[in-house]
Amino acid sequence: MLELTGPADPQAVQALISGQHFGTDTRYVFAARPTAGLVAFALIDKEQAGNAAAVDWRYILPVSVAISLALIGIIIWISRLQLSPEKTLEQAVRNREFVVQYQPIIELATGRCIAAEALVRWRQRSGRMVPPDQFIPLAEASGLISPLTDLVIEIVTTEMSSLLRGSADLHISVNIPARDMESGRFLPVLAAAVAKAGIDPSQIWIEVTESGFMNGPTATHAVETARAAGYRVAIDDFGTGYSSLSRLEGLPLDALKIDKSFVDVIGHDAARSVVTSHIIAMAHELKLAMIAEGVETPEQEAYLKNANVQFGQGWLYAKALPAEQFQMFYQSRSGNGPT
Repeated sequence: MLELTGPADPQAVQALISGQHFGTDTRYVFAARPTAGLVAFALIDKEQAGNAAAVDWRYILPVSVAISLALIGIIIWISRLQLSPEKTLEQAVRNREFVVQYQPIIELATGRCIAAEALVRWRQRSGRMVPPDQFIPLAEASGLISPLTDLVIEIVTTEMSSLLRGSADLHISVNIPARDMESGRFLPVLAAAVAKAGIDPSQIWIEVTESGFMNGPTATHAVETARAAGYRVAIDDFGTGYSSLSRLEGLPLDALKIDKSFVDVIGHDAARSVVTSHIIAMAHELKLAMIAEGVETPEQEAYLKNANVQFGQGWLYAKALPAEQFQMFYQSRSGNGPT
């Protein structure tokens, strides 16, 4: 039995009934599919089929391109996820995925803000802010610390140029890795950035951890070169490394930073508080300015003021701030006392 839903070419119908599943004749395109003992078939005028195909391609091509681009994006995203930590960090440095925040440094005798320490943060594309202790060791081990330092110098001198030019008594401290301090590699980079920003070299303080002074003669030459260029040099995190009094005596330093661990024990651990007092006495003996890190309580501040420690930084005053917020903080604390 044959059921038709419209006019059909007898030749095409005969071909379908005879078992031919696909074909064409002079006018039609036809196809058949046997199922459950029956044969379903369809045919369409060639000209109509051509018009329908043309319309379909107008939609199919853009959709295909969009799907291809999406697949390429997914492949790139997956490949980035599979990068090694070193490659990921290298890519982040190249893409400048880093920002600098500024922690205010306070003159304890007056309450004035006289400086800030520049602290680098990794702002990933997801928006997550990565603290330095999670990427600085990798940067040092992989050799990426030098380009990262150059980037920080560029950001600091660019962001702070206007404020520094208008505030002669303000300075910004920049952390320099030990290997760069010993080689002096960073000095031409810093000199070019300072000149471009139009600021005085004395407004940039260089902070170096104790490990940067392990090689005595090399360290002495590096410090002398930096100070001859007009910069001030401070030994950072003092008391946590291996510096001795004799080694410090041979270094032409400007300042000593008392590590937070020695500030934390003030009023709590009598034995370690004695060590803190010895560090302060040693700095006085060497005529070094002192900056106490991690000041968090009024009791700590009072102890440091009584011990004639000149400067402090910590959460008692402010956390590390983005550039604009630091500038507002500085304006509010640059008079003869807090406002």
